[in-house]
Amino acid sequence: MEAAAGTPVAVAVAAEPSGGRPVERFSPLGIPRRTPGHIWLITAVFTFLLASWSVLVPQYHAPDEPNQVDAVMRLVQGYGWPRPGDAVVTPDGVGAIRASPFGSRSSPYELTVAPVPAHDAPPRSQRPAWRDLAVPEQPAGYIQQMVQHPPLYYLVEAAILKTLPDSGDARRWDVTIGLLRMVSVLMVAPLPLLAHAAARRLCSRPVAATVAALVPCAVPQLVHIGSSVNNDNLLIGLGGLVTVAVAHVLRGDTSTRTACWIGLLTGLALLTKFFAVVLVPMAAAAYACARLRGARSRWPSAVLCGGLMIAAGGWWWLVNILRWHTVQPSTPGFPPGEYAGRDWGVYWSWMSERLATRWWGSIGWYEADLPPALVIIASGLLGGLAGWGLLRARDRARRTDLLFMLWPTTGLLVIIGGQAAAHLARTGHMTGVSGRYLFTGFAGVAVLAGAGAAALGPRLARWLPLAVLAAAAGIQLDAAWLVLGHFWRPAGGGPVAALRAMAAWSPWPAAGIAIVFGSALALAALTAVRLARNTQATEPTTPATERGRHHSHPHGA
Repeated sequence: MEAAAGTPVAVAVAAEPSGGRPVERFSPLGIPRRTPGHIWLITAVFTFLLASWSVLVPQYHAPDEPNQVDAVMRLVQGYGWPRPGDAVVTPDGVGAIRASPFGSRSSPYELTVAPVPAHDAPPRSQRPAWRDLAVPEQPAGYIQQMVQHPPLYYLVEAAILKTLPDSGDARRWDVTIGLLRMVSVLMVAPLPLLAHAAARRLCSRPVAATVAALVPCAVPQLVHIGSSVNNDNLLIGLGGLVTVAVAHVLRGDTSTRTACWIGLLTGLALLTKFFAVVLVPMAAAAYACARLRGARSRWPSAVLCGGLMIAAGGWWWLVNILRWHTVQPSTPGFPPGEYAGRDWGVYWSWMSERLATRWWGSIGWYEADLPPALVIIASGLLGGLAGWGLLRARDRARRTDLLFMLWPTTGLLVIIGGQAAAHLARTGHMTGVSGRYLFTGFAGVAVLAGAGAAALGPRLARWLPLAVLAAAAGIQLDAAWLVLGHFWRPAGGGPVAALRAMAAWSPWPAAGIAIVFGSALALAALTAVRLARNTQATEPTTPATERGRHHSHPHGA
């Protein structure tokens, strides 16, 4: 496992609160240096899985993707970032909906639930550039609600798009969307590294960090959102980095450098989406907890951290309050959601069954759901591991550390539930309940799962990485089969016909798609071999050696 991987020893800068062990300082650039080979393999599997899903799901069949893409392109084309209510989808954005497989040829602006026909895909050579999509007879643009969010995600996407060859809006529309999807992939791809880094800091047993790194591969909805154009993706990456930094603070790293990193990363998250607000009290509470445990605290560092949060992104929300007298302006005329009257049973159904399904796998515009039984089993296994990790924590301090990992997800549940309840009471409609809104805390959830796996006992825990990889492969294959059948397989056709339809609409050549899909499968097989070798090389721990490990690693979970 990690011990055999030859990872470098952290630089000693101080003593941990409990005494003895050196404090490891947080640094985003230091995470790759401390990552063993098999975690890099897992990260490669996750990356190619994301890339595969960017082709597997039709363009514009992801939540809000037409508006997300248009928000990027309005910056590319110089339309700016107006106040909510003053912006509509650009003419080229409307044309992209017509050209894409969002709707049918007869009703191009209405979402279709039928499989996308291969014969409707125009040859790649005949697909126009983004700037040539608008036509005189098309309808006017509808409400562009994305401008209610801060612009960082869209600025990053636009900047990258403009630096590539054929910059700006001169590229084919489908290649433009494909490239924007790949930039999102890069934002989410480090998640296994981040989950591993946080778990390695909080849990002494290497198996915990390995299982934590594998968990992102086991959630199809995360892979689906991570491979689409969506501002949640930048927030997922930044939230994971802040989670790793908080894990270091809990282990006594109260250095000025780490405080600066937390302030900068949290500020950038705040400039991405309002949901990043849950990271602010998490960081503050972590410093308070470290102080209570005896870690050295520096008031200038805390002030610098808070100042950087405001300077990097918190100012956006302060300006909203001063200018619009609200934290986040509403979007006039935006559809209120699904009508529920005053039936609060609908609310609780959304906040339980529907939210769980949308966390695990509700693909497209919630068009294709994983089977309820699979969602229940997966939720039970993940929740069971997380709960077992908390129950088996050796003392209150270790249990507190693991509860910190749940902070973002719990806080987001409160915000989502509160907003949905207020909206239902005010309008009689349900909206704003989506599993992807919880993914900012995904790294912490993975850490809890890893801690639970390590707490199962050495003989069983050593097989958990292989078991989690097998479970991830099973649920991903099931989800891929669901997507092929729902979006691509024509009536009376089989898997080959579905793959041909997918390739016909893809912006990339069929050979490139085959390489990406094949690489994902090959890397998964290679990872399984590597994990199996690690398992065989790790002897079951005897009670005596287990006691010795706890003595030498006082901070293990």
